[in-house]
Amino acid sequence: MKILIVEGSKIVRENLIRYLALGNLFEEVLEAGTVKEAKKVMQKNTIDVILFDIQLSDASGLELMPLSRKMPRRPIMILCSNYKLPQYINIYENMSVNYFFDKSSELAELKSFMKKLVMDRKNLTNINSKPKAKLN
Repeated sequence: MKILIVEGSKIVRENLIRYLALGNLFEEVLEAGTVKEAKKVMQKNTIDVILFDIQLSDASGLELMPLSRKMPRRPIMILCSNYKLPQYINIYENMSVNYFFDKSSELAELKSFMKKLVMDRKNLTNINSKPKAKLN
């Protein structure tokens, strides 16, 4: 599985990768600091999960949503931001963000979620890769 981390601050991005132990969970961890960089990475790679912030230097992270819907295999979109006001939550839901975590208070929950997500995906892959029984 591949994950793309889209976070404007390089220090925050590196700390997220380290804290969430993403290098241990995912085969490849890709990074972008802007929407422009993220779009380039998304166009060149098959990505399973995109973890992104809404506040980026060049645009809103939500601008990644239309491109994610056009990808051959739509990635799981996880918004990790400090903007958890009700009006923002409605926007996230309308944009089809799969999951939202508050960066200031829910990192432990995000870490648990990422582990479960990867384990569930691995179990599903193992089930799908088992030889099928013949019906004759």
